[in-house]
Amino acid sequence: MSDIKNRRDEEIIGRIRFKPVKTEPDVVYDRLWQRVMNSDTIIMGVSSVWKYASIAASVALLIVSSFLYKMYTEPRPLAYLEVTSMIGSKTQVLLPDSTVVWLNGNSHIRYPEVFDSKTRQIELTGEAFFDVTENKEKPFIVNLDGMHVRVLGTEFNIWADPDSDLIETTLVEGSVALYTDTNSTPTPDEILIPGEQALFDKQSGSIEVRPVRTSSYTSWMTGDFFFEKITFGEILSVLERSFSVKFHLKNESMKDVFLTAQFTHKESLEEILSILQISMRYKFEIKDRDVYIR
Repeated sequence: MSDIKNRRDEEIIGRIRFKPVKTEPDVVYDRLWQRVMNSDTIIMGVSSVWKYASIAASVALLIVSSFLYKMYTEPRPLAYLEVTSMIGSKTQVLLPDSTVVWLNGNSHIRYPEVFDSKTRQIELTGEAFFDVTENKEKPFIVNLDGMHVRVLGTEFNIWADPDSDLIETTLVEGSVALYTDTNSTPTPDEILIPGEQALFDKQSGSIEVRPVRTSSYTSWMTGDFFFEKITFGEILSVLERSFSVKFHLKNESMKDVFLTAQFTHKESLEEILSILQISMRYKFEIKDRDVYIR
């Protein structure tokens, strides 16, 4: 039976014929496109919240960019440094242009962290010795009370005690030009040559120039004292500035006596006074920073 059934199935299958379906590609494509176009379309959009957030971010970026551009292109105000030398001490200061400044005790200097493109300006109160780096394109200017000193490169000493009516400018090397605050012209009031000292009177505004032995006015820095035919009063003035002391004389006429002496071994104040005592025949007593001569 199974064999008869199998032969029958094969006869039926053999009679079946598959007819190919005829299609036109363009017609099929058009029908599919029409379906897509006629169906409900989902439109993708951007939320208004994100739109405003994007605008805000763009504005913030513009503001930050403008700030950074302004910060790096506009000139910034100069930052200043200040150095004070304590009483009885000496302080060396190296300026931005490599100029070396020695500050005496109880003196103060103020200068910019970076000099500008035209000048090198500093302020001084007290006493200082300057070894100025030469720069013909940028003059070095020391601003004082009622005047200023202008140089290109040189060595000089300035004594500008705020309690004194005088300002001393002593030139060691090079040249310096002195201008009073009332002088608005490019012509200086005085020009010094080595070995000269200018005395500026704060009250009258006048300047007196005289020859001096410069070592007498820089000895506070070197520790070497050369006194040649100068008065005892001038010697005491040098010692006051060198050792940051104050002299008190019982007999003021002693100041007018002329002396010649030199001390080149870094002698102490007591040793110097003891040697001068031989000629002046006085007695002295040192109490802290006061020295009494009788």
